[in-house]
Amino acid sequence: MSVNDTLKAAAKFYELPEFPNGKALLLKAATTSNKKPKPDTQAARLGARVKKVFIDREWVRQYNLVCGFKEDVIALTAAQVVASPLHMFLLSRPEHPMPMLGMVHLHNSIESIKPLEYGVPYDVVVTVGETRGIPQGLEFDLHTEFFVGDEVHWKSTMSILCRVKGMPKPASKPAPAEALSAVGAQYTAVKVPENQGRKYAKVSNDYNPIHLYAQTAKLFGFKQAIVHGMWTAAKTLSIVEAGLGAPARKFDLSFKQPVFLPSGISVKHVTAEGASAFEVLAERDSKVLMVGSIAA
Repeated sequence: MSVNDTLKAAAKFYELPEFPNGKALLLKAATTSNKKPKPDTQAARLGARVKKVFIDREWVRQYNLVCGFKEDVIALTAAQVVASPLHMFLLSRPEHPMPMLGMVHLHNSIESIKPLEYGVPYDVVVTVGETRGIPQGLEFDLHTEFFVGDEVHWKSTMSILCRVKGMPKPASKPAPAEALSAVGAQYTAVKVPENQGRKYAKVSNDYNPIHLYAQTAKLFGFKQAIVHGMWTAAKTLSIVEAGLGAPARKFDLSFKQPVFLPSGISVKHVTAEGASAFEVLAERDSKVLMVGSIAA
């Protein structure tokens, strides 16, 4: 899809001179709590673009230090973080009919068509996609693309849940997903310290209080603080990618349960022919926290 096609897909589109301030947007998000979507509510088809975005080498180094990548490499997940202020900008707009706080990140599909590079000016475009009703509420997509001219170099689709009461219930429960085979699996244990959320907040500029302290997380119904899902994704990528023999180009993931702070996790992965299937397991009870696949 060309950049013009992407722009046309949005009912309302914003051209911004630079990325908005993430902390200010988080404060603005608190004002959206009075929005009460119904089962037939549709996410507003909004879009936004910032032109001539350069990837900052020093920021990448700080991001990599927190997530476990090599010093200067632009990881597959980095662009998602770079674009996150546009995500927050659209979800906090008055036209968007759902409250921003309390949304749940369900899935992510990330693809690198051409490796991102330093010194290249990218046009970053984010658009809100379709809405689907599921038993837990309303699920909708956020599409992110990094363009050079009319060519997409990197793209992702992030699926988000807004919990809504009164959704139709399925006639039967879906069959449980089949666990990843232990045959040939590798396991990497990771300790997630109490301050991991604060470390990641500094590089992602995502200061959602559920990630910072147990006291602030309890205000939103959590017994402890939980780490950012995209930190778990990035940490998993840094571990699995090392066994692929080439940089990851495709990353599909689904979040199942939060990672509490502090805790321990184990990244279980099976690699064959340049691709890995993985599960992230809780150290305490082996509960599945995240699943997906990574391919070179």
